[in-house]
Amino acid sequence: MPQAWSTAALVAWVVLLLGAAWAVFVRRGGARQTSAPHRRAGLVYGLSVLGMLAFFVAGSAVLRAADVPELGPALIALGVGLHFIPFARAFGVPFFTGLGGAVSVVGGLGLALGLVWAPVAAPAAAVLAGLLMVALIGAAATRR
Repeated sequence: MPQAWSTAALVAWVVLLLGAAWAVFVRRGGARQTSAPHRRAGLVYGLSVLGMLAFFVAGSAVLRAADVPELGPALIALGVGLHFIPFARAFGVPFFTGLGGAVSVVGGLGLALGLVWAPVAAPAAAVLAGLLMVALIGAAATRR
């Protein structure tokens, strides 16, 4: 990415991280648990993480075989987003459905645009997915 975009992304990250840190640690509102965690929440968490790691390994192999390993950052964003989705039910926090869905969509779009348009779309989508994740967490933490 051009230097100006890298600088803009860094500034956005700093602003969003400070805002999210304030919302989570100072204001303390937000994405509260709405029901008791499922009795197998730990198992769901562990399987979700293992599934995400397997997705990274398999997806990276596919990208290498297709000679487009530079799309890896978008693959990671997609996998991270997908791994959040089961947490909504397992932990009784519906916020995870929206968070996982949003991050997954951005990662998927980065993969698709990287394939059909320009490979730079993949790392750009990964940066955007991370910014979106921090923004959504910060926004959820400000709601009571």
